[in-house]
Amino acid sequence: MARQVKPEEHAARRREILDAALQLMHDKGYAAMTIEDLLAAMQISKGALYHYFRSKQALLDGVVEQMGESATARLAGIVDDPDRGALEKLHAYFDASATWKTENATAVATLVRLWHDENNALLRQKMTQGSMRTTAPLLEAIIRQGCAEGVFDTDFPHEAAGIITAMGLHLADAFIEAIEADGAVGIDISGPHARKAVGAYQQAIERILGLPDGSLAAVTVS
Repeated sequence: MARQVKPEEHAARRREILDAALQLMHDKGYAAMTIEDLLAAMQISKGALYHYFRSKQALLDGVVEQMGESATARLAGIVDDPDRGALEKLHAYFDASATWKTENATAVATLVRLWHDENNALLRQKMTQGSMRTTAPLLEAIIRQGCAEGVFDTDFPHEAAGIITAMGLHLADAFIEAIEADGAVGIDISGPHARKAVGAYQQAIERILGLPDGSLAAVTVS
């Protein structure tokens, strides 16, 4: 009789496999990484791996999904806070996002590096779809609250949330180039070129939401 695996054991093993897959994506690139590489890294059989993931694409989906769930967990608490106004929530939203990226710097740097690789079109697609499915609705809720409060001025909250989310993703290339120009590494955005890119992103958000200039100046966006 086959051993029954407890749900928590299954989830933990799944996370281990995804962590190993992400490391291989960092080392070799998604396109070059093979299932055999992962089997060797994990010291498991193909049958054991297929119990969790049936394909390389399923692994990519899992990596993006796992990071998305981790990132949005704390953001949901901010959105649902009944004691915060919309502008305060927007500040807290970006601050929490930046904190999460700092706490998960290695994983984030890996995905950013893969995003910047023109051969990883599938990864870009998956990350875009994941963000539109998870973070954009949270941002939309804040925008709708801000419109109701008279703080934000847009007739298109849903579209505004999607545009802001997409901008953040597609500015990844600009952030990478700015970080390199500053001679920094990883996701360090403290240099002048990176800060300029951040400032442009903040100003664009202010314009979209009809906020006064400088409303997001104190926000850490990365």
